[in-house]
Amino acid sequence: LGLFFFCSEYMLYKSKHATSQFAISPAIRARTAGMQMEVIYLGVALVSMSIVLFVARCSRKANEPPGPWQLPLIGSLHHLALSRQLPHHAICELARRHGPVMLLRLGEVPTLVVSSREGARELMKTHDLAFATRPLNATMRVLTDGGRDIVFAPYGEYWRQLRKIAVSELLSASRVLSFRAVREEEVAFMLRDVAQAAAAGRPVELRARVSALVTDITARTVMGDRRFKERAVFLSALDRSAKLSAGFNPPDLWPSSRLVGCLSGAVRRAKECSDIGNGVFDAIIRGRTMGGQKEHNLLDGLLSMHKEGRIDMDTVKYVVLVSTMTCYSAYYLRYLSQ
Repeated sequence: LGLFFFCSEYMLYKSKHATSQFAISPAIRARTAGMQMEVIYLGVALVSMSIVLFVARCSRKANEPPGPWQLPLIGSLHHLALSRQLPHHAICELARRHGPVMLLRLGEVPTLVVSSREGARELMKTHDLAFATRPLNATMRVLTDGGRDIVFAPYGEYWRQLRKIAVSELLSASRVLSFRAVREEEVAFMLRDVAQAAAAGRPVELRARVSALVTDITARTVMGDRRFKERAVFLSALDRSAKLSAGFNPPDLWPSSRLVGCLSGAVRRAKECSDIGNGVFDAIIRGRTMGGQKEHNLLDGLLSMHKEGRIDMDTVKYVVLVSTMTCYSAYYLRYLSQ
């Protein structure tokens, strides 16, 4: 394209000044010869660049696993959309044709599909460090503030610190047993409410009840109180976050396109949910720090670590936030699977 415009400019210049061969001055002749050489140099540069890019693309494809043919922009999506099967069934059929290690390109995102025991063993044991970091799509990047939580944090010292905190403060056998009374009380509260609604002849939406149960158990074990301020707003934000993380969002397939992000609105909705969650937890942590009350929950343990200088306040907030969101998302995904 650059060569075309350059040649057009040169021809226009030549048509204006070359009225006759004998009317051209030596200065114009030198200028014309210089432009001719510039056109030649530009053409050689463009051809060389095209050859280099073509060779690099061919060598990259030679090192990639096999896979189905791709289309511009959408990659391999048409193989899944036109198969008239569920996505995992369509991928299974493609794996039968292209092998146990297959490369799909979902929009802009390269996706490696491993469907054999040997490939899975090599992936998770031999090259486990190379695949230890989970890829962040556009939606989860906003919800986790660029991977600050334990699920999407890059493998390294920060992730090891988060894992140590989660194991010692939340997932140890003693911690799980210590929260048994909390779980039993919250289940009893839910059953009592359901019984009262049944006695009064009111319909009961079980999904909403179980959703509130999971959130209340998590809030009591993490923060010590389930009746915190803006509980309804926070529950709504959690529900929207779970739907965004589990649903189909075009920005996740074309993360470099700002137009796709603006048209879909998924990134904007994820930012709204993230701001609500951060605001609620900032208020809870601020109130707990100023109030000085000490209870047997995750938040107080994290605040003690922060006071000792072992972790910063952002780590406290994201560990608490991801603990709540993980429990809620696990329930939501289980509900979808049923």
